[in-house]
Amino acid sequence: MSHVIDGEIDKISILYEKYKRPIYSYFFKTTCGDRETSEDLVHTVFYRAIRYKHSFTGQGSFTKWIFSIAHNVGLDHNRKKRNYYNYESEVRSGHSIMYDENDYEKKEQLASLEFAMKKLEDEEREIIVLGKIEGLRYKEIADMLGTTEGNVKVRIFRAIRKLKDIFIKIENVRYEKEGSKGKDNRSASR
Repeated sequence: MSHVIDGEIDKISILYEKYKRPIYSYFFKTTCGDRETSEDLVHTVFYRAIRYKHSFTGQGSFTKWIFSIAHNVGLDHNRKKRNYYNYESEVRSGHSIMYDENDYEKKEQLASLEFAMKKLEDEEREIIVLGKIEGLRYKEIADMLGTTEGNVKVRIFRAIRKLKDIFIKIENVRYEKEGSKGKDNRSASR
């Protein structure tokens, strides 16, 4: 980054290659799987990194600094667009490699988890993505959000608890529906 600050703007390509995937992943999860928007937001992050290059002082990690920019880009995006896109097919296609096609239960649980994530507030979804999926430290998240580590821990705990509650409700409804289908099929075969 010091080369970029010194005017060697082409050196940003090295940082872009290193950080584009984690930042894309962050946006993909916070935009509920909108690939085009995620790509656009990644480009916006690096545009801002060049534009505000002098704000990077070298104190603290570059990762924290670039994710702070990503956080602000995401906030700007969310202010402009409050509704999220349906992303079940794209996420499933990405995750289907992980599971055997016959593994119906895991696919259904993944769908329930995706749906539960959509039910969270933007801020709750973001803090889970930053802390538990992107693996940023509480201190880094606190610095990004302008709060304390303790506050971040509490917010992550509450968001995960809310996600768990929503997930359990979705799964209970799914099991009830599957149970009633089984009863209907048994009645019809008599």
